[in-house]
Amino acid sequence: MKADEFKKEVEEILEVKLKFDGHVNSIINHVSEEKQNLILEWVKSCNGGEAIPEPCKNFRNMMAFIYKSSDNKIRGVLTKEKSSYFLELFLDKHKYYDRKRKKLGL
Repeated sequence: MKADEFKKEVEEILEVKLKFDGHVNSIINHVSEEKQNLILEWVKSCNGGEAIPEPCKNFRNMMAFIYKSSDNKIRGVLTKEKSSYFLELFLDKHKYYDRKRKKLGL
């Protein structure tokens, strides 16, 4: 699936217009459909209340769900305003993921 299709699928799952950060297009266009589906399943578990979020220390009204691929090549952060809507999906490699975590206070 292409990155635009993937983004549309994520927004349909979360039922909200989402910001995509990091290198989402590049990541999605270069991984197998199986890995794309694993990420979509993770998004569904975040939306369904199965995944447990971490509080963002630098943004008190936000929480974040963390994704780590089984091969540790892809990392993700899905942020959500407490008791409200999902805000942003970040997918990237380890280096940029660490920067994002520090920015959010995770």
